[in-house]
Amino acid sequence: MPNEQSPFGLLKQFSGLIHRQPLFITNRLDVDSYHFSFLDQAGQPLPHDAEVPDFISELSDILPTVSDHRKVLLSVPASWREAISENRVSILQYTFVLQQDDMPIAAEGDRFRFARHAKDSTDGNHDELLLVNMQQFNIDELEKNMTDWQAQYHQLAAIGVNDQSDYGLCKTNQLNFCQGSFYTLPSVSDGKKTSPSLQTLTELLVKLQNPDIEAEELADTVNQDVTLSYKLLRLINSAFFGLPREVSSTQQAIVMLGQNKIKTWASLLGLSGIDDKPVELRVVAMTRARMCELLAKYHKGQAELFFAAGLFSTLDALMDSPLSSLIEKLPLSPELKDALLKLEGPAGHALLDTLSYERGDWEAVVNSPVPADAMGQIYLDALSWSKELNSQLSS
Repeated sequence: MPNEQSPFGLLKQFSGLIHRQPLFITNRLDVDSYHFSFLDQAGQPLPHDAEVPDFISELSDILPTVSDHRKVLLSVPASWREAISENRVSILQYTFVLQQDDMPIAAEGDRFRFARHAKDSTDGNHDELLLVNMQQFNIDELEKNMTDWQAQYHQLAAIGVNDQSDYGLCKTNQLNFCQGSFYTLPSVSDGKKTSPSLQTLTELLVKLQNPDIEAEELADTVNQDVTLSYKLLRLINSAFFGLPREVSSTQQAIVMLGQNKIKTWASLLGLSGIDDKPVELRVVAMTRARMCELLAKYHKGQAELFFAAGLFSTLDALMDSPLSSLIEKLPLSPELKDALLKLEGPAGHALLDTLSYERGDWEAVVNSPVPADAMGQIYLDALSWSKELNSQLSS
């Protein structure tokens, strides 16, 4: 874990809330960049003249700890933008989100780009990115304005894309980028058949979650899938786990880590193998799992159960089926089922906190029994952890 004098440690000392959302390339759902918003403890934008925190001078070193991308979209106060512009040249490509009365800062060359919200825009700047909030315009308004927006701005990005119909509008209108929670939701259609690979994965999850499974049977279940057993041993022997000695078999891994951990990690690896979903959905699954796990001490519960709640909360989006029908097939504990389907019990409350923070529901975050500053630090830790794990799984 980074010490508090590291750049990441400085970021964690920020007293407000930090929120990260992926900005997807619309036509293929690859992440183009991440949008970072810095807010006060109530989830409101900081004042234009907000005090510049110590970590700003280290920002180009900090952001890569929670993002693999070289491009970032930043919603920060004007005073921070000025401080960033005075720092050394960064390998990061910054795009600053301007408010209605903001002016771009002077910078040499194309070091910085600028974005405006469509509701704040009065005239176009061909070098700017326009952010179109899908929750602020109906279909008629979008069609009426689209031609002018595309003529005035170099690129358009839809934000608030929170369901599949919004995403369909983005594709139809050929918006360059999109941002929102749409990709964390299932795409359910009548008569859609479960693919053989997903059926096989479901059967694997059923076996892995069997509470009565013996260690030898658990090892056999994992070993039947050669790819899964290889990935599991490779991960366990990686620097990510940092075990004192090499693990040479699934049976040995079960002895060292315990059945519950092997069940959870095998499930995660199985779900991460779904290849027709954006990689970012795998990142969301890992981030939710880790954040729920870290919230266990506040909600007084078993960390492994909380981790599973976060992980399985993405089952519906990963497998394009209602969560209730998927959970019915799995032999999960009543507590875990209540957490997933009703957001009840300690694990359910942790999952609710996690989803609220992920979606930027700041009223719910502020009303949580977990202090907002603690929630923000846990969120950052979960982002950093999932980045490192995803890098390991992708290598």
